[in-house]
Amino acid sequence: MTIRTQLTLSYIGIVLLVLFAMGLFLSSALRGVLSDRITDELEVQAALTREFLLVELPETDRFSHKLIDGLVDRLGETGKVRLTFIGKDGTVWGDTERDGVSLIEMNDHLSRPEVQKAIMHGYGMTERESATTQTEYRYFTLPIERDGESIGFCRVAMPMETINTALSNQRRMLLYATIAGSVLAIIFGILSTGAIVKPIRRLTQITQSIAAGETTSKVEVKSNNELGQLLKNFNLMTDRVQKQIDNISVENQRLESILNNMNEGVLLVNNASEMTYANPAAIDMLNLPAMYAGKALIEINRIPELQALLSESEQTSSVAFAEIRLANLQESESEVTIVPVAAKSGYVIVIHDVSHVRQLERIRADFVANVSHELRTPLTTIQGYAETLLSSESKKSKKRKDFIVKILNHSNRLSRLVSDLLELARLESGDVELKVAPCHFSTFYEQIMDVFEPVLEESELVLKWDIPDELPQVNVDRQLFMQVFVNLIDNAIKYTPDGGEIEISANIHPTNTESADELVVHIKDSGIGIPLESQSRVFERFYRVDTGRARKMGGTGLGLAIAKHILLRHNGRIWLESELGQGTVFYFALPVLPAD
Repeated sequence: MTIRTQLTLSYIGIVLLVLFAMGLFLSSALRGVLSDRITDELEVQAALTREFLLVELPETDRFSHKLIDGLVDRLGETGKVRLTFIGKDGTVWGDTERDGVSLIEMNDHLSRPEVQKAIMHGYGMTERESATTQTEYRYFTLPIERDGESIGFCRVAMPMETINTALSNQRRMLLYATIAGSVLAIIFGILSTGAIVKPIRRLTQITQSIAAGETTSKVEVKSNNELGQLLKNFNLMTDRVQKQIDNISVENQRLESILNNMNEGVLLVNNASEMTYANPAAIDMLNLPAMYAGKALIEINRIPELQALLSESEQTSSVAFAEIRLANLQESESEVTIVPVAAKSGYVIVIHDVSHVRQLERIRADFVANVSHELRTPLTTIQGYAETLLSSESKKSKKRKDFIVKILNHSNRLSRLVSDLLELARLESGDVELKVAPCHFSTFYEQIMDVFEPVLEESELVLKWDIPDELPQVNVDRQLFMQVFVNLIDNAIKYTPDGGEIEISANIHPTNTESADELVVHIKDSGIGIPLESQSRVFERFYRVDTGRARKMGGTGLGLAIAKHILLRHNGRIWLESELGQGTVFYFALPVLPAD
């Protein structure tokens, strides 16, 4: 199909569509206008009839069918409507369609819809079939009152056949106008498209040569009209395209140089997980063959963790990150980031070798563990001698006794610090073997009260425990997890003034993923609160919000860090909410066990 045919058909189609839409709209609008006009005419006729009957009608007790029907028939001679006078009790006293006995035998009209609407609203309008004449009418009814008292109803009706005939005539006229407009549109469309298509064909020939690689081709401009301006702009566009091609070529060379000299591996895969690009670092890290392009990543380098991370990014359409041990390099640990490319055209995989960093972290952890172990022996000796001196019955001066007490207190604090350092090092290195078993958190209550009841009584603090037995079980190392409760409650006690309140509660929190729901525990205190700038650092080792207060109370600064790592070992998480002067709420969450 040529462009001329397409333009002609499109033009004709648009015109026909507009004419059709206008025809529908005008038909509906004129129908409404005509219908409203007929109703207005009925209303005027009813009002005039009511005024006439008010003058001519006798007193109510002197009504007679002969007298009133004569008045109604005389009024009906002047129009094409049906007139009816209905008494206030529903008796039909006069009707232009009935006379004599047939008029007298007409049934009670008080229940007619238009009469009921007139009683309620002051006028009534309905469309229905007449039970008397079996003809469909549009009725309009007005009440008639004399001296504030109702004497009946004046009803005017027009056959729907008359209304429908007028509407049919209107639609016929619109149809003739639409047909005439369509014929004119077709003739004009055929004539006008020829003048438009000729210069477009000339432009098409030039674009074909440009598509073949002749970017220096130019279009000859012979006019200054809109089409001439189009041809000028086309020539400008050709020049700019050539410049963009040159710039892109230079940029590609620059990017290729950067990627080839990066230490990080960069890999590009399409939506079918087929590799389309890999820089030299990625080829070395994943041991890719020379002909890797177009092959599936899982077929060449079978690393399940890498494939699972790619699947996660595909399912969530977001960035996926994980630390993966690459199988082809001995002891190689890498941070892998997968980023979806815009328009869902594939994924960029960035591989960063962190083996050296992890080795340094292990050395640091081993150093802390070794130093802590070496410190434990002299600390134990100091503690033992101090206890011996303190328990000796020999005479000592008070000052010497105070010194011994300080030695003992500081050695105890150092011992706790070393124990916490060892515990934290073991948790970070993963050397702690978890002895997990199903457990209800409500069973921790008695152990916690055994630990903290003396402290609570001394400081007059109230500990509210609100973890019901009905909550589901969690899988934890009971002995290790007791330390989480102890550290968090001890922290709350230290920073809550005497007479305050600590509340421990729990609830089930559904997750947005397919994983199990979480059991969330809240440990709320009425203490001094934590400043906003410190809230992100409270789980760091040795970080203290109030250094003087914490040291005075004997804290090591490792309790919250230990609690965090215990929860991480249990696939849990921990966070807080706090406001200065309003207290703090620590939350931790663990996945619940299935009901079966």
